Amino acid sequence: MNDNDSRRTAVAWMLFASFSFGSMNALVKWTSAEVDVWTMVFVRSLVIAFAIYIIARIARVDLVVHDRKNMAFRCFTGLAAMILYFSALALIPIGQAVTLQYTNPLFVALLSGFFLSERVHPQVWVLAIVSFLGILLIVSPDLRTIEKNALLALGSGFFAGVAYLYVRRLKATEEALSIVFWFAAFSVVATVLPAIPSLAYVISDPILMLALVGIGVGAGAGQVGLTYAFHRANAAWVSAFSYLTVIVATAYGYLLFNEVLDTRDIIGGIMIICSGIILSLFQVDSTENMDGQE
Repeated sequence: MNDNDSRRTAVAWMLFASFSFGSMNALVKWTSAEVDVWTMVFVRSLVIAFAIYIIARIARVDLVVHDRKNMAFRCFTGLAAMILYFSALALIPIGQAVTLQYTNPLFVALLSGFFLSERVHPQVWVLAIVSFLGILLIVSPDLRTIEKNALLALGSGFFAGVAYLYVRRLKATEEALSIVFWFAAFSVVATVLPAIPSLAYVISDPILMLALVGIGVGAGAGQVGLTYAFHRANAAWVSAFSYLTVIVATAYGYLLFNEVLDTRDIIGGIMIICSGIILSLFQVDSTENMDGQE
């Protein structure tokens, strides 16, 4: 397969991932009218934990955790990101929530110096300023009041960024499937008690139960799409296309929930997305170790 074919295949997989994640977002939005966030996270995580466990058994992948401390931090921060994100999807337009959640690559770049002893290049700070001006347009469009519900999505982006940094630490000692499995398993255990009151109602409604399972399937399918896309083409090039998820999510919001973003949301979103794409395409390298630090 030549480079052009590989890139076309990568884009096809990224489109698949974007529609999968977009479908997950729409299902979270729809079920939020009937089910609390704890139940959504519980069912979603249970579906993924079960699927990963079966795959690991078939592939004979070791799920034993070697670095329990960093795995625990990855699980805590990842769960915080998911709870905040699902909460935001219930309260604000899908496109707005996804855009703010997609600030996580910039948080990764900015925090890598603290977490991984890596030098943060000046270009990253410039892109961060542009991105945060975009965030300001969405979160505080009149510069006097703050849209508190939008802060949930922004908080999700922050915690997702921190979780990714812990994943980078774990890659040295853990299998990829192990990282995904234990995050899902941890989320199941952490949310089962608050989810119990709603489970009887959910189980009695087949359509609602199917929708909740669909959240897990959408998340899992999206991860599969991302994995194959990154295997087919340059990571930086593929990362730029990951922002298709924002477009797909906004379309879902408009078509299914009559959500229309205002001008400030659109301009702010463009600033955030463009900053992320530039960071991806030019591979602003924040992986250079600081002198004198481990």
